[in-house]
Amino acid sequence: MPDPWIPDGSASRAVLIGVSAYSSANLAEIPAVRDNLTALWKVLTGEHGLLPADHCQVLGNEDQPLDKATLGSALAVARREATDLLLVYYAGHGLLDEDGLLHLTLADAEPDNVAYTAVPLEVVKRELSRARARARVLILDCCFSGRAVAAMSTPDSLVAGQLEVTGTFTLTSTTATAPSHAPPGATYTAFTEALLGALHASGPLTLDEIYTYVDHDLARRGLPRPQRRSVNAASDLVLVSGPVGERPVSQQPTGPSRVLLTKRTSPAKRRSWACLSAVMIALAGWFGYYMWLDLSERAGGFIFELFFLLFGWGAAVAAREKPWILTVDETGLALELYGASWRIPWQDVDYLGVLRTFTYSIGQGGSRTASHVLVVRPRQTAPLPDRTSLLPGDIKELRDFGYIGVCQLSSVDGDPVVLRRAVERLGGPLFRSHRELVDMDPRLPT
Repeated sequence: MPDPWIPDGSASRAVLIGVSAYSSANLAEIPAVRDNLTALWKVLTGEHGLLPADHCQVLGNEDQPLDKATLGSALAVARREATDLLLVYYAGHGLLDEDGLLHLTLADAEPDNVAYTAVPLEVVKRELSRARARARVLILDCCFSGRAVAAMSTPDSLVAGQLEVTGTFTLTSTTATAPSHAPPGATYTAFTEALLGALHASGPLTLDEIYTYVDHDLARRGLPRPQRRSVNAASDLVLVSGPVGERPVSQQPTGPSRVLLTKRTSPAKRRSWACLSAVMIALAGWFGYYMWLDLSERAGGFIFELFFLLFGWGAAVAAREKPWILTVDETGLALELYGASWRIPWQDVDYLGVLRTFTYSIGQGGSRTASHVLVVRPRQTAPLPDRTSLLPGDIKELRDFGYIGVCQLSSVDGDPVVLRRAVERLGGPLFRSHRELVDMDPRLPT
């Protein structure tokens, strides 16, 4: 592995751009952007940062609005002065024009007039491509619109094909088909919080390692995954020279790191089953003994022998108790069944929920209705489990619709409310109610 490339701070420049408030009623405020800028500036210019304070300019965090002229001047100056590293960071809304080209919004941006009120990404790319810097890093924490409360945009927010700049390392907050998140009340946007975590790691991480860290952090929380594009860039470049200190966290996790849903038999009942199994097996042995003494009674003795052995074996199995266990933890969702287990990690889950009822065919024109079925919608890149998987809710009709049927909650004494809270705390905003599932997919029964 090559040694990390530590840029020369005196020959490097950074421009941190953020817009948190907008004049348009159609663009929601993103208060976390202000803290994004402050925290990033402190990391990049602090004790272990590589940039002098006057080489890292913050735009949009002051009281006065940021306009195109100020932005253009700052990018042009940084482009001319940087000879080793040029870093540009943007956090705010992203808008697409009629041709699908991404624009970075300023405070006076108008969604209905994108081309003339927002900054085309092409302009930023042009400044980066003209820079003499050996490495150019572009970090985008933005999406398409502000209609959702907990998300900054709708799915069509970032178009990866527009991010090609020769010699540039690009890191974006999400893929082309998922929104970037700014949870209400959080100190930072989700992506920048993960980025700050990477910069506060125990040792300096390269750009590739920063991407891996951020990707893992967001996937663990069930959030949209970031995207990286490196074109002839130095992926082994670092942005800090050492551990910065305690990682800033906007919301400390509370509660257990794992939630188990299972149907268990009481210890007293298990002891009763154990005693019953011992009695049944003893009786089976007694009948077996007399069966061989009197061959004329052999047939009848064999029947009694088989009955008591089977009954005793069943009681012994019940006494051992291998219950179904549904596990929700920070890594994903798992079902343990008769000693075998199935698991799906959060990064492979698009969303999940509980269907109140689902009627499915059982052959020869018959049908059966399952209640409170836990279903998982995997991401397109995550394959459905094969038909040999031990999933009692693996109904063919659900599979045909693109879902994984896990189990009925009654099999694990599961409470939908408890399950939802566990998923939201340990996996992220992935849970959907029955009504939300039906609204999202009309093929599902109402």
